[in-house]
Amino acid sequence: MPKKGLNRDLIIDTALQLVEQGGPPACSMRALADALEVKAASLYNHISGMDDLMGQVGLRAAQMRAQAQLEAIRGKTRLDALLALAEAYHTFAMEHPHLDRTIMGLQRHLSPVLPQAGKVTMEPILQVLDGYALSDHAKIHWQRILRSVMHGFCFHEHIGGFSHSPLPVSDSYQLAIRCIHDGLTQAESI
Repeated sequence: MPKKGLNRDLIIDTALQLVEQGGPPACSMRALADALEVKAASLYNHISGMDDLMGQVGLRAAQMRAQAQLEAIRGKTRLDALLALAEAYHTFAMEHPHLDRTIMGLQRHLSPVLPQAGKVTMEPILQVLDGYALSDHAKIHWQRILRSVMHGFCFHEHIGGFSHSPLPVSDSYQLAIRCIHDGLTQAESI
């Protein structure tokens, strides 16, 4: 019989906390059961296994990042929205590196939540791109470019790839995003 109060959301929330603290390796079924003070077998009444669990943690993390971005861009357009979006992405990646990697891991494992996580990820980006006069096809290309720049920059910064110069990393990041804006502005006239 499942422990009273144990449910799928509580399990996912607790798993997210374990991943946040120590990365995906810190979230084994045993560690999760210990954190919830239940037997590991009782977790299977609510989740089908680690793939299901990590998919849900990745989806929840993607939702958290998207929410932060949506709040950041509220009331802003074009360059201001683009800079706010990128800053929210950067802040999330730097403050939640294990969750950021878990989001990216969804694609590696071809998780069943990948389509939903992709939609959640694209929503704030497409809202910003709606401020530019672009075709729907062009928006898809530009959201890919923007996501690649933001993720790549954050990844390099996180591993210390920009530590060889005294120039502020934030200045370089803003410059990269301003280059995206310039490209978007130029693409409007095509």
